[in-house]
Amino acid sequence: MTDDQPQHISPPLDQHAQREQRAARYFDQDLEDQRNWYSQKASRFKWRAETLSFLVIAAGILTTFFAAISKAPWVATVTASLGALIALAEGWQRIARYGERWMAYRIASERMKRERRLYVNGAAEYREVIDEEEAYLRFVEAVEAIIGEEQQIYWPNRNAETNGNVSSIESDKMDEPAGQLRDFSTENQDAPSGDRR
Repeated sequence: MTDDQPQHISPPLDQHAQREQRAARYFDQDLEDQRNWYSQKASRFKWRAETLSFLVIAAGILTTFFAAISKAPWVATVTASLGALIALAEGWQRIARYGERWMAYRIASERMKRERRLYVNGAAEYREVIDEEEAYLRFVEAVEAIIGEEQQIYWPNRNAETNGNVSSIESDKMDEPAGQLRDFSTENQDAPSGDRR
């Protein structure tokens, strides 16, 4: 390497250990509920999306099978019931958006993990930050931005579902300072502290 080229300087081992400890404390104390909630919801919604998709496929196959093998009077009832089941499952998938939501939650969870790795290893935007407090604040802001970004995806979709009416929860959230999480415990008991919907 020549003197003209910038050299990558990895954080010293004690700095690496300090960042690891600080990131672990932030993830374990401040974000544990948030990360668990994203992970659990992603897993649950993935299972629901796959189950409903399998149900639609199986009912479609059975409808064709019954229609093709017999002209008995009960076949019409069975195929009509299977058709109704397909319509119900597809309709519910569109309303609940399990496939869309599990991917958004999984992406948010994985992005938080990635940000932690970048911070601990002094990579990307943390590469040239010498002040540890500044590096830590950038890390926290980046993780909070990930959470906020996922919530921005959620709220416009919810807003569209309510025919353009902004809910009182959303209005309250818009007035909060960036990076600050609010406890919506009275609005929804299903979400973790800091991400009540």
